[in-house]
Amino acid sequence: MAEVRRRCGYSHGIDVSARGRSEGLSIGWKEQVSVKLLSFSVRHIDVEIDDVDRGFKWRLTGFYGAPEERNRAGAWDLLRHLSALNNLPWVVLGDFNEILYPFEKE
Repeated sequence: MAEVRRRCGYSHGIDVSARGRSEGLSIGWKEQVSVKLLSFSVRHIDVEIDDVDRGFKWRLTGFYGAPEERNRAGAWDLLRHLSALNNLPWVVLGDFNEILYPFEKE
């Protein structure tokens, strides 16, 4: 994941290694950004971002939802747990591996 992040032009980052060809996570940023790692797992990377120029802090969580249906409840429990840990404005992004209809896989 670190190599992919660097090829995308981000000199700094936090990477969680992939298992084979799936489940890798990476958050990258450029030097002018102040980022503090809060927590990570194979399903998430949670950081606090300090925009020093604007005097504003916010939170970013990169999330990878469980691709197996039997594990999805645990992934959503993780997000619920993370939501209770901090009151900063929060952005969650990533692959939630949730669909409503089978045709959405196409």
